[in-house]
Amino acid sequence: MNLIRAPCSYVALYLGVDVGATWTRAVIVDTNARVLNRVKIKTGVNPLADVAAAVENWEFDSIGVGSIGPMDLRSGWVVNSPNSPSRQFPLVDPLKRLGKPVVVANDCVAAVWGEYVFRHRVDNLVYITLSTGVGIGAIVNGTLLLGKDGNAHELGHAVIDFRQGRPCGCGGVGHFEAYVGGANMPRWFHEVTGERPAEPAEIFKRHREGDPKARQFVDMWLEALAAGVATVVAAYDPELLLMGGSIALNNWDLISQELPRRLRKYLGVRPPEIKQASFGDDEVAIGAAALAYRIPDSLRKFGYPR
Repeated sequence: MNLIRAPCSYVALYLGVDVGATWTRAVIVDTNARVLNRVKIKTGVNPLADVAAAVENWEFDSIGVGSIGPMDLRSGWVVNSPNSPSRQFPLVDPLKRLGKPVVVANDCVAAVWGEYVFRHRVDNLVYITLSTGVGIGAIVNGTLLLGKDGNAHELGHAVIDFRQGRPCGCGGVGHFEAYVGGANMPRWFHEVTGERPAEPAEIFKRHREGDPKARQFVDMWLEALAAGVATVVAAYDPELLLMGGSIALNNWDLISQELPRRLRKYLGVRPPEIKQASFGDDEVAIGAAALAYRIPDSLRKFGYPR
């Protein structure tokens, strides 16, 4: 679908791109976060070049990209992504052919900014995604946190267990993501139960059906989730913590019931309110569009838009 705008009824439109480990999504949104057009592409070795080809006939005013990381914001590259087809790829240069300003950030940074701009004007806000991996984005006292290279939010790789040495896809051990990330769950399930590796959807299905081994594993998974979330809360002290990603969205009844109770024993501070994220599968793409719509001051310091 091509969007044609009459000059007398001009409405600003933004292209938001979500580069995930498995899928890359692009949406057109307006200033009310309404999605007017979309495309979904299997993530390849140069995902932004694929997006540029797919949207070259679309109309929009500027581009925001939310990508898996880690990244180097100054160069505009992802530099060491553990779960993607290509561990390194450019975020800005492939989009220059479209002739529009480009802003980029980590996927969860984009997501938390989209929540802040379009839904929750809370000065201390954290977003966590539970999907193939684990990602975090944070706003503290109204400032979007980025760090020296744009990776201040990589607490999916915070160590929550220094004893067992469970490997993470990044090469480290004992990380939050190594326990609760979807890519690592099958192997951990096998180690805990002695059964063949099972995908997250199957594990949670068996848990709901009362399978004792699946229930044993999910109980451990929930404890690891609570420990990791407690680390995030200790780092950022949010008023509101939002959770998205396929694992969170598909198992929200279980997480919303169990996480607050389990979290309390790990925290030494007042817990945040915990809610489901607002935009479903479009969370990062809409957040990326929000980056282009209202560019955060902390991102301008890295020379964006470009």
